[in-house]
Parts: sequence; structure tokens; C-alpha cells
Amino acid sequence: MLDILIRDGRVVDGTGQPAYPADVAIQGDRIVAVERLPGAAARRVVDAAGKVVCPGFVDAHSHTDWSIQANPTAESTIRQGITTEIVGHCGWSNAPVSDLSRAMIAGRLQTYAYDGPVEWATFGEYLDVVGRPGFSCNLAWFVGHNAVRAAAGVVGPHATVDQLRAMEGYVREAMEAGALGLSTGLEFEPGRMAPTEEIVRLARVAGEYGGHYASHIRNRDASLQPAIEEFLEVVRRGGVRGEVSHLNVRHNTGAPEGAWGRAVDTLDRARWDGLDVLADTTPFQDGIGQMAGILPPWVMAEGPARAAELLREPAVRRRLRGECDRYWRFIHRGEWHRVRLQGSAEYPELSGQSFVEIADRWHQDPWDCYFDILAAAGPKLESVIVVARLFTPEHVAEMARHPLFNLAVDTFSSRIDGPLAERTRHPLSYAGMVHYLTHHVRERRTLQLEEAIRKMTSMPATHHGLRDQGLLRAGDRADVVVFDLDRLADVSTVERPLAYARGVEHVLVNGVFVVDGGAHTGARPGRVLRRG
Repeated sequence: MLDILIRDGRVVDGTGQPAYPADVAIQGDRIVAVERLPGAAARRVVDAAGKVVCPGFVDAHSHTDWSIQANPTAESTIRQGITTEIVGHCGWSNAPVSDLSRAMIAGRLQTYAYDGPVEWATFGEYLDVVGRPGFSCNLAWFVGHNAVRAAAGVVGPHATVDQLRAMEGYVREAMEAGALGLSTGLEFEPGRMAPTEEIVRLARVAGEYGGHYASHIRNRDASLQPAIEEFLEVVRRGGVRGEVSHLNVRHNTGAPEGAWGRAVDTLDRARWDGLDVLADTTPFQDGIGQMAGILPPWVMAEGPARAAELLREPAVRRRLRGECDRYWRFIHRGEWHRVRLQGSAEYPELSGQSFVEIADRWHQDPWDCYFDILAAAGPKLESVIVVARLFTPEHVAEMARHPLFNLAVDTFSSRIDGPLAERTRHPLSYAGMVHYLTHHVRERRTLQLEEAIRKMTSMPATHHGLRDQGLLRAGDRADVVVFDLDRLADVSTVERPLAYARGVEHVLVNGVFVVDGGAHTGARPGRVLRRG
């Protein structure tokens, strides 16, 4: 007798082929058949008539490692059908840790409602600690360049010989512990100070293990093309597969006409030349970002604690009003209505408010509000998150439909209650993946259902080397989603954000019901997925 039989569903198997009627049979943690099974018996039968049955969604670019220790049931993302999240992106991972970086890592985790000890040093120790209590989704990690740099004590652009060797050692240990590869965040401290040669050197270590390189590239406005060229140089010389994180151009930030198209064409030509490179995108016009990202390098030169002190000085503030034309450059252009505070432990009551609203509330200039919030964060200054209206609808659609783009979300799992909810008042966390299906498939018809699901399942799983995932196929892991496309709704909005997506009726992770009848079961069958 089977353990689970999902009967009479409209199967979208992740390959991109047209949907077809079939039953899905599960035994233990594996799919054993996807076909018509008349007369088959099971301990649990799910009637999926009129419903879509597909592989669990794989979020190719997630930051749920920021919040998983405070939210092990991964409430907001598992309820969307996201069964695997690839984390450690944009240069940020919670390991390795040294005495030089422990306070910084602890501060980052506190920002996302984790108040436990940082009781690990190596990447392997971290994976053991974070996986010990279990979680509801599967997680696969990159090791972050920023974390590696901080642990080695590198300040500024030039690492010493000993520091370079230490960084190589950290990356090697992470790869041996099962990391997918190396990620960089080259618009943020301390990664933005690193020369290309340093990144190539570390990527080569990942390449020795068949690893990947995922990069939040150095620029996505006026210098997008050089940033893409640098990414491809690292991939080529490092001997790694590559993924450009959220390859997009923010509206009204000075990108040359046609810059995005040229960048994507460059990526496509590199594939024809033999490089295994892809990109990913986000589903909304809005996106998250690091609040400190607009600060020029001299402010951060002595670290975040000193930067927070400098931000209290009137002379520094006057200077910065003319020197913050970087990263989200529309801030420098005075478009404060586009920016909303997202994650500030010091000011949770402001979460979700734009800087126009905060300025009205505090009766002061938006620049001073911005600097006050950053200064209040102290050593945690780099952990404060903002959300902004970044893209036009047309640009989001062209990214989503492009054949080189995985569909990802670029945020972290949250929940509608507790301290984490106070810091995530935006629909990204609650409906990012579902939005592809409701908006881009059902409403706008940017994509056909089968192609959208392929870009959310087998495409990212295959590119990242996640074996036995991303397809409904006999022998693969039983990560399965059953949803009603007509009822599917991303009910969370900017105005009313704290609501889980509707219409995802069943979610199985490794053959265990985590969402059953639309309700979270509390089960934690997720695994740490290690490379190889």
C-alpha cells in the first residue's frame, strides 16, 4: 500500500511540457509513480480534481537564512509552496565566524528576531547548529564573501597575504561542508572594496569542488556593462558555474538606454561560448535593499559602529547629502516616496512606512530621518532593510519571460505574528512566488503556466546541482504542491501586508505534509541540502 496518493490532478511536472491528467504516488520521501493508477490504494488519498499538482517551488535567490532560526517553520514561504530555498546570497551568510566578526553576525541575526548565541565558527558547524532543531523547508547554502572578508579581518581594498590565505581556507572549509559555492554582494561593504583578483582567487577554490558563483554585481545603472563583464571574468577564470542575482535595472537611476538588453545579450553570448551562466529576477516592481548601501566608502572605512557615530555629526550629514548618489540613486534625486522602511529593530513601529510618511511623523527632513535610523542601529547598521518601488511593470515582465532567468523572490520567510512580523510589512515575504502565478500567468499572461513552473522548479534545481528535485518524476524527492489556480491569491499588499497567500492547499516536503488543507501542520521535515 502506498503512503500517499494524489489523485486526478492536473499535473504540471516541471519539464515545461503541457499539463496532463495523472495521479502522483508517494512512498516514504520519494515519488514512485506519476501516471493513471486506477485501483491503487494508499494510507492517505488527496482528491486533486480540478487542481494543479506540481513540484515544490525552488526559490533560487532567498535570504531565509536571515530568519530561519527565529522562524523554523518558514511560515510565509512554505505556505506559498516554496519547498526549497537557496540562501547565503549577496555576499551574506551567517558563517564563517571569527572573533573579529562574531558581534557583526550576532547583530544581523538579532535584526531578524533571533536572540540566541552565535555558537559556531566554521561553516560546517553552522550548518549542524541551524539544522539541529529542524525546519519546514529544504535549505541549500552559498558561503558569503562579505562574511569571509569580515572573518578574516579585511578592511579596505587590499588584503594581506595572510588574509587571502585565511579567506581561501574559509571558502575551502565551506565547500567541504557542502556549500553550493561562493556569493558576492559587490554593492555592499565590505565586498564592494574587493578587487576582481581577490574574487577570482576565492572563486577558484569553489571551482575546485565543482561549485557555483552567485553575484549581486557591482553596478546596475551607469556601469552595468562593466559589472557584467567582471562577473563573466570571475566565472571564466574561477572555473565555476554562475548566476547573476536579480539582473535588473532600477528605474530612473542613470542606466544608458538599452543597458539591460546589452547585458543580457552578453550573458547569452557567454553561454554560447561554453560558460554555464544564468540570471534570476524578482516578481514585484518593489524590491528589498540594504539601507546603508547608499553611503560612500569613506563613511564605512572603519566599520559599521564607527559609521553610526559619524552619522550623528552635522558636518558629516551635510557632506553626505551630496555624496550618496549610488546604489538606489533615486534617493539622491529626492524620490523619497519610493522608499519604505522594512527591517529596523530600533523602530519596528515605522515598518512599512515611506520616508515621506516618516518625515511627516517626526517633523524633520527625510535625509535626517534616514541618518537617524541608521545611526540608531549602531554596529547593526548594515542589517537595516528598506523596500522600494524599483522597476516598471514592463521591465519586470521582460525579465520574467526571458529564457535565461530563473524566477526567484529575493527576500526571507516571515510570519504574521511575533517580532519578525513587525519587521516584514511588505508582500514580498508573503506572496512573492505566488505572484508569478496570479499576476504574470493568470492576469497578465506574461508566461504560460507550464513555463512559469519550469522556471520555478527544474530550471533552478538543475542549474544549482540539486539532485532529485524540481520534477514530478518517479525516484525524485517527494516535494509536491497542490494548488487551485482560480483561487490562488496573494492577498498581502503594501497597505494590508500581514496575510498568508491563499489557494495553496497541500505542500509536501520529503513526503511529509507541511501544509494540509491550507493550514500549516507544524511539521519540520526539511533538510540541509549539501552540494554533491
